[in-house]
Amino acid sequence: MSYGRRPPAKSSGRLRAGSNNCEMSVEILIQVAIGGVLVGGLYALFAFGLSLIYGVARILNFAHGTLLAISGVLGSIMFVSLGSTVSALFISLSVLSGAFFVFGWVFNNLLLDPLKSRSHFEMSIGTILVTVGALIIISDLASALAGPRPRNILIRSGILEFGDVIIPTTQAYMLVGIIGLTFGLHVLLQRSWYGRAIRAVTQDHIGATICGIRSNMVHGLTFGIGCALAAFAGVLYATIFPIAPYSGLQLTVKAFTIIVLGGIGNLPGALAAGLFLGVAEAFTAFFWGSEWAPALSIVLLLLILIVFPRGIASLRRS
Repeated sequence: MSYGRRPPAKSSGRLRAGSNNCEMSVEILIQVAIGGVLVGGLYALFAFGLSLIYGVARILNFAHGTLLAISGVLGSIMFVSLGSTVSALFISLSVLSGAFFVFGWVFNNLLLDPLKSRSHFEMSIGTILVTVGALIIISDLASALAGPRPRNILIRSGILEFGDVIIPTTQAYMLVGIIGLTFGLHVLLQRSWYGRAIRAVTQDHIGATICGIRSNMVHGLTFGIGCALAAFAGVLYATIFPIAPYSGLQLTVKAFTIIVLGGIGNLPGALAAGLFLGVAEAFTAFFWGSEWAPALSIVLLLLILIVFPRGIASLRRS
């Protein structure tokens, strides 16, 4: 599914009340809004991982979007090799999520964890250099092995019709699953021992260590979960849009926009922010053209930083 351009008006009375053209225009806007909601759910799922990583370990993972792009490319290759069926999609999701969890755990323990012994400034610069370097290396490696061309996952899907509004069933199931996963993760973080450990490490990692919580283990688990969520979202993203190894940076900007808008570590807020960004991009593409939609996330990020330097979530705290 891709954002479409607004069809040219057939007459100057296209939006007159009571006319068939006006009725059709409303249905088109509803269709665009639904498409934006479906895409926004994927944006939110992708941003969850980055929000968790930064909220717990205070690491800005600039390679996060690249992990999504690479998982989409790998998912498309696995999907075709396994027979292009629904079961092949579920196998790709399971295998890549597990593999990226292990990758995130190893990446954190080998490259990021040693930086914690440095000063705060050196650690901040070091994590940026490491994640940006990983972005470049992983993108180039994937491009050399799989090719630079965009790939996608073509899966047959039924449709749900509500008048002239059409919703692909696969994308509807994805949105319902993402909403369920959001609140499942929210309950996990609020009710489980792991969630309490995360909150303790986030507030004071030294005090948490004194209380018997292994901060390094919590950081490794969180980084692994964040990478697994990026892989899961990447495979689903490839079912909607073509994705290439070098698509990661603009996706990372979208994730930054969502977590600034929704609040660090606030999963329901990230879901709402992701849906908002998806709908905003859909209407931007509809009214002004699809080439303007990617720039919207950067414009929103700049506006948020100017108007609300502490983020939208600071209004709720106030």
